[in-house]
Amino acid sequence: MYLFYYLPTGLDVRRRRAPTITVFLAAISVVVFLLFRYLPSGAAWRPENMIFLPAVPSLAASLAHAFLHVGWLHLIGNLVYLVVFGAALEDRLGPGRFFAVFALSAVAGAWTHYALVTLFKPAYLVYGVVGASGATSGLLGAFLVRLYFARIAVSYWIFMPLQGVNRAGRTYAPALAAIAFWFVYQGVYALVQLGTAGVGVAYSVHLGGFVAGVALALLLGTLPQAHAERKLAAARRAVGRADFFAAQALYLEYLELRPADAAARVEAARAFLSDADHGSAREQYGAAVAALLEQGRRGEAEDVMAEAMRALPRFALAERAHLELACGMERSLKYRASLDAYANFAARYPASPDAPFVLLRAAGLLERRFARAGKALECYECLLARYPEDSWADFALGEIERLAPAAAAAGGKPGCHRTAGETSGQDREPGWGREIS
Repeated sequence: MYLFYYLPTGLDVRRRRAPTITVFLAAISVVVFLLFRYLPSGAAWRPENMIFLPAVPSLAASLAHAFLHVGWLHLIGNLVYLVVFGAALEDRLGPGRFFAVFALSAVAGAWTHYALVTLFKPAYLVYGVVGASGATSGLLGAFLVRLYFARIAVSYWIFMPLQGVNRAGRTYAPALAAIAFWFVYQGVYALVQLGTAGVGVAYSVHLGGFVAGVALALLLGTLPQAHAERKLAAARRAVGRADFFAAQALYLEYLELRPADAAARVEAARAFLSDADHGSAREQYGAAVAALLEQGRRGEAEDVMAEAMRALPRFALAERAHLELACGMERSLKYRASLDAYANFAARYPASPDAPFVLLRAAGLLERRFARAGKALECYECLLARYPEDSWADFALGEIERLAPAAAAAGGKPGCHRTAGETSGQDREPGWGREIS
């Protein structure tokens, strides 16, 4: 007995959103299978209408047959390909275009089978076709165009008892080579089947679906996107090898093509940090925040800014954007990050008309959210000392009178320590939030 069994179980490319249509298609396939297997045919349910019969072909059946399977292995095999390749492809194409590729590939596969059988094996016209293999073959074709640079995780089992081999494992194979081999394999079996072999698996459906998937991906203009993402994938692999210098160059090449990709800019910033290039990291973090704000993704912008401040204690944005995000983080209950943002603003923009307001907000957070009345007192004293003509000066004086006795009783030493007016943004002390355990 000799056995070589393999199954794709994953990819080395990431996705950024949930594969809703992929899950929906898988769920429909499971539901239809359970109905077919356990619910007898009746007036309300006639599964035979879903079978694509080449002898009497119909457009409806050429799509419906993709959701009907004859056994558990048939169903599971197609679902594996749908989930593994469909999730990544849906993330790149979007739900609408992804569903179009799935549906049109199923239709193309069915009609390709009809055409080839009619030409070469008319005796097979009476055999119906079911299963999502035409549609999933189309996904493979589209995947080959859009994600040709990916690597496929393949789980395998080799059983050769006469040679004493019983080995199982998991390895990565280049998508370009693996899918090309799969297509040749399907083509050889289709030729044999249309020649002398009997029916069983409709390999011509696979070929038609695959070619349709390739054509649709090209028509949708995905190839330039693939060329760009290839650089991003290469950068991530370089990071995995700890080759940060190469990763930085690849990230920059990718960002020249896709400058609005904020997530990639954050990855690039981390790569620069790993190589201690703080200037470039600061630039990438700033560009990522700007891109997210432009796209209306304010919450993500706040998270990126918080990460940047943790990695680069002196990190600051342009004056107006920095203040807006600092206040936004406070409203979002991200108090520690907001406190750091206020500290960085006070250090970077001491001449700003908003600097007194920032000191006021920081003092309020320190006292109310972190129970650090002594630190709050320092902020009020600095506001009064540095901006005595500001409209908030009288309020700060009242707060000093309220907090000073308690600070003195606690042994504190009130005074305006090194803050915005006495230090530059390059050598100031860490922000207040980082001083709080």
